[in-house]
Amino acid sequence: MSDANPQSQIQPESNPDANPEIGAAERSSAETVTLPAAEFEALRSQVVEWKERCARQQAEFDNVRKRLRKEADEAGTRAVARFVRPLLDQIDNLERALDNTASGITPEFLQGIQLIRENFASTLASAGIESVAHEGAFDPAVHEVIAEMPSTTVPKGHIVQVHRRGYRLKDQLVRTAQVVVAKPETAPPA
Repeated sequence: MSDANPQSQIQPESNPDANPEIGAAERSSAETVTLPAAEFEALRSQVVEWKERCARQQAEFDNVRKRLRKEADEAGTRAVARFVRPLLDQIDNLERALDNTASGITPEFLQGIQLIRENFASTLASAGIESVAHEGAFDPAVHEVIAEMPSTTVPKGHIVQVHRRGYRLKDQLVRTAQVVVAKPETAPPA
């Protein structure tokens, strides 16, 4: 494009001689289209604007797709957590049964209950459900204090006893652990 010529010429990019299917009459009708420079620049700026708009739309579409995948994953996690909560109570019952075995129970029966508990635990682990830490310092994000117990051996605020285990699935807490924490032993009144 030269400064002396205010009009730009747009020519077809395809070579009509390269395609044998195009007839002689069509080859002779190839014309040169001329546009004023201002109109050509306006069309060029529209093309740039549409390319930018398409790129923004594509980025927005990708963001929506990622957000929907994340929301679907979180909904699935919530559904699994809702389903598992009642099963956790049954696991607690099995553990209580094992802790309070009577002397009249046969070793085979006791071993069967232990195997059931272990199978429940492995099934939960394969689903990504894990027990929260129930030792050390009390963490209000995953523990629920149900009592305090005086202790000289365990520091204040540390877990002394676990009443009920807590569980989590990925980053979501399924159930808090119910714990007993240590408190300083008080001196008897004089």
